[in-house]
Amino acid sequence: MTARLLLHIGYHKTATSWMQQRLFVHEHGYHQIARHPEVWRHVVAPHGLLFDPEPMRALIRAGIDDLPAGMVPVISSEILSGHPFFGGMASDDYARRLKAIAPDAKILVSIRSQMRILTSVYMQYLLRGGTMGPELFFAGDPELGFFGFRPEHFEYHRLIGLYRDLFGVENVHVITQESLKADMDGATRRLAAFAGNAGFDGVLPTHRSAYAPSYPEYAVPMLRRINKLQKSVLTPAPTIKIGTTPDGFYRAFGYVLRRPPFSWALGGYHPVSAHVEKTFRGRFDASNRELAKIAGYLDLSDYSGVMATTKSAMPSSAKARLASAR
Repeated sequence: MTARLLLHIGYHKTATSWMQQRLFVHEHGYHQIARHPEVWRHVVAPHGLLFDPEPMRALIRAGIDDLPAGMVPVISSEILSGHPFFGGMASDDYARRLKAIAPDAKILVSIRSQMRILTSVYMQYLLRGGTMGPELFFAGDPELGFFGFRPEHFEYHRLIGLYRDLFGVENVHVITQESLKADMDGATRRLAAFAGNAGFDGVLPTHRSAYAPSYPEYAVPMLRRINKLQKSVLTPAPTIKIGTTPDGFYRAFGYVLRRPPFSWALGGYHPVSAHVEKTFRGRFDASNRELAKIAGYLDLSDYSGVMATTKSAMPSSAKARLASAR
């Protein structure tokens, strides 16, 4: 019997690249039947007046027909949760499109403590060629139009709640980046149990390493000014072009600034994290408390406004899932 399709929708900056390249692979009993380009073309890009679920349905049928024996079919693309540079706009539309495309799918949502993910999102913004300082970026100026940060995108309980309504509570699983870091084996075994991956026996030692970290925050003033002189996704027509972000001077300065003596002298300077702390402390407390209610199997002790979750507080379905994953 073929396992049901696992749809991993993100969020961005929650170890999604690691999952796509090192977890959802044949060695672990997973087979990805579509990638970002297909998801973009058939789910995200179509105008609402032109969206047709059939092309993606056909792609999924073909992928499952060719599925290697014993594998769990997976589609993993963080663009399905909405893009943080655009306030996560249309994430609800994507959820309803996925319901029309694959109504029996299982849904995986990956999240991360807001006070950490916001800093990471900003650093990713610079990597794509952004030039705004953190104050302007996080302000979400309405004059920027459709482009702009919105904190409600990171009120995770809202999107997770919508998927639970659409696909059923038992068909939505949430994993935290923190759990992957603290207990990779436990987190991935629970995921495998949810996905029906009976052949999973833990993450291989060769697949455990994480990707290189972002450039340090103290490099932000230099990097965003370099972006004004380089062509990029966010700055396609700079006044003076001396390279292309994230390569060229951006990469060179990032490499140099990451090392001594700069790391010694400036290592304690965290302008983005400091701004996030000042601006958003307490902003997500209510959302995190709601999240704790609907996903009691999660340890949200690193999430503002939530006390450490204990197993005794878990719903019976979550306890059963944990037991089957041992």
